[in-house]
Amino acid sequence: MQYIKNSVFFYLTPRQRSQLVSFLRSFVKKHSKLSKDELLDKFIEEENYYNEVGSAHFEFALENFSNDEFLSDILKFFDFVFWEIKQKEAQKPLIERQKAIQKEARKRANDFKMSKLKPTKKQLWYYEKVCKAHNIPIKPLEGATRLDLRNWIMEIIEPKEEDND
Repeated sequence: MQYIKNSVFFYLTPRQRSQLVSFLRSFVKKHSKLSKDELLDKFIEEENYYNEVGSAHFEFALENFSNDEFLSDILKFFDFVFWEIKQKEAQKPLIERQKAIQKEARKRANDFKMSKLKPTKKQLWYYEKVCKAHNIPIKPLEGATRLDLRNWIMEIIEPKEEDND
């Protein structure tokens, strides 16, 4: 199934095949609720309509609509695209988990980097302003890192609620 592009539409030029395959892929995704036979009918109907209007997408396709091999190749390709869509849906939870893991890894890397840097003047100034606004004593800033100040500021701004259950 993975090499479907190389096993259909041999009688077309490489450019025609590429254009048709690309269009059919987006066509199937756009009308994914339809069955493959309904998709084929809709594709033929649309191409005939655009030909009547005078702006056919694929003139070579119009010539091949009477060719059974062409129509069976389209149906094979529709099957392949449906299979691809099903595979992507099946992999969606895995991809989401991988994204969450990568996000957490970036956060840890950023925290590690911040733990090695001295706080900026702006960060020190903001910490002092937040402490004054909330009437909290300022912690000693000797040896504090950017990570420390960020955590102290977040503790003041968003205090953790304690459960007394």
